[in-house]
Amino acid sequence: MARLGFQRISGDAWLEFEKVAPAATFFATPAWAFAIHEVFPRLEPCPLSCELPDGRLAVIPFCRSRNRLGWVMLHGMPFDGYTVISANGAKLEAHDVAFVLDAALQQGDEVIINYWPFVVPACRKANVTIAAETSALDLSGANEGGLKAIDPKSRRMADQALRKGATCALERGEIAAATYFSILESAAKERWHRSAPTIREDFLRAVFAFGGEAAQVWLVRYEGEAIAGGVALYGSQEVSLWTTATKPGMEILRPHNLLHKTIIEYAASRGIHWYNLNSSSGLQGVLRFKQALGARPIPYTIFGRRSRRFQVLRAIRTGRNP
Repeated sequence: MARLGFQRISGDAWLEFEKVAPAATFFATPAWAFAIHEVFPRLEPCPLSCELPDGRLAVIPFCRSRNRLGWVMLHGMPFDGYTVISANGAKLEAHDVAFVLDAALQQGDEVIINYWPFVVPACRKANVTIAAETSALDLSGANEGGLKAIDPKSRRMADQALRKGATCALERGEIAAATYFSILESAAKERWHRSAPTIREDFLRAVFAFGGEAAQVWLVRYEGEAIAGGVALYGSQEVSLWTTATKPGMEILRPHNLLHKTIIEYAASRGIHWYNLNSSSGLQGVLRFKQALGARPIPYTIFGRRSRRFQVLRAIRTGRNP
């Protein structure tokens, strides 16, 4: 195959391309990159485009990290986000994906690719590999509004929450975002013993501002009070449960089961293929809950490439062999 040439495209050009070739995951959309840059200005949107051998245009999203030494450091995508290649026209074949990724790995001094885990690319040029995992439910072909994908016991717990008077609904606007963050903050302090949530409130708000209808707040209420919630981020093929939380002391009502059941039904009605619960970060209790919901663990590999000179400098700074 011919050597690929990459070009960094503007944010406006990326938005136009997204209209004709929507990314499979929200994390590979302009909205995610723009929200990151709004709150963390040193991380700049850096979508790279190339022309495939068959003449089609392809785009692979990255963020570039500004640094004093001028290194070209690309990450697809920061904050545990995925990247994925989008192309106009027909679906990319596996050999096309591998061809683009191998070339993309050579576009910087450090290039890290957290590729969407429902595609398994082969990368020969990588010299960095990191084991990773996610958990997901396959909603393709699921009938009864997606309920067949959910474990029967989890469905019964969701129904139990409904019988006790809990409700779950999509809520919009700044008040909904603030209500969810309040629940997240309470859980961080009282259950996880942290001074603050790992997700900043200004970042959460930026994701809603840039994400539009693709970024949703779902809240579970009991006697009018919001007791649990989650943020669902939509790509063309996946809904990602970016963050969820339950108000401490309300777990007995099983609001999380109701939350997931409701969002799964909604996602299935939109023709979404994957319900992605993302990484469990090594927390076995979290993993067990996901498995009880019906999700299956999916191991995959984050891969990248560091140039020789970058490896040498990194070794000097860390005191390790390059």
